[in-house]
Amino acid sequence: MGATCAICGRSILAGERVHEFSNGGEEQAVCELCVARAERLGWRAAGAEEPERQERGHEGRGRLRGLLRPRGRRPGAAPVAAESTKPHRPRPLPAVDAPPPFERAVARFNSSEAGRAVVGLTRTLGRPRASVGASAGTPDEVRVTVAWELSWYQWGVDIADELRPVFELGKGGQVDQLDAAAKQWNAIVGEDGKLRLAAEGARR
Repeated sequence: MGATCAICGRSILAGERVHEFSNGGEEQAVCELCVARAERLGWRAAGAEEPERQERGHEGRGRLRGLLRPRGRRPGAAPVAAESTKPHRPRPLPAVDAPPPFERAVARFNSSEAGRAVVGLTRTLGRPRASVGASAGTPDEVRVTVAWELSWYQWGVDIADELRPVFELGKGGQVDQLDAAAKQWNAIVGEDGKLRLAAEGARR
């Protein structure tokens, strides 16, 4: 007949059985060997009223009619189809146990150039006294004070800006020059030169 198979492209021999399929409304000739492939591609046999949907466990009402049916109200729909109509729920953010501001400031201080300077000074001058508190007038800044007998240093840590380096606020020679808040010795410098809050240091 001069026809070719729409699947494999082979010329169909005279007397060979030809299967007619509909692909998007267009009639296609398929040879005997390619019938299974046509069905897997979703092609519908010509004259068939509806495709078989045995894997769903119910009789379908036709592929085209199923596509035109309003979504979300299909009777007898499988659970997976019903789930697809549920409104999208945003993925919950992972719980993060963020440390309090002073602990964050201490961690950043110890990893900074200022923290490494205190380590070196501690080896030379011995262990100093230290305090950690809010910087006056700047709620997002934490003030770190480290004082030896004849010298003291103060640094600021901006907890609102992780990229801003630890910066020097001041230094002097007499502890009496410090205000009362800076002399609230609520932190310690360990033998390793690392700054710790007093409660944390007491546990170590």
